[in-house]
Amino acid sequence: MPILITIVWTPALLLALGLGLAFLTGCRVDEGSRHPCPICGLDLGGLLYTLTMMGWLMIPMLPFMALSILFGVGAGFWALVRGWGA
Repeated sequence: MPILITIVWTPALLLALGLGLAFLTGCRVDEGSRHPCPICGLDLGGLLYTLTMMGWLMIPMLPFMALSILFGVGAGFWALVRGWGA
C-alpha cells in the first residue's frame, strides 16, 4: 500500500519541488517553454520545466489522491476509536 501511495503522490511532490526551487532561485517557470535559469554555473531551466510539467500527471491521479486521503483519515479515525475504548 505505501508503494501505491508513493506512486500516486509523486507528480504532486515533483510539482511542489519544481515550484519551490523556482521560487527560491527567482527563476521564471511557465508551461509555454523552458527559460534559462543559471544556478551555480548550471542551467537548470530544463529541469525546472520538466518538474513543473509533472503537474499535468496530477489530473488523472486526482481521484486516487482523494481516495488515499480518505483512506488515511478513515484509518486514523479507526485507530482513534480503538484507542479510546482500550
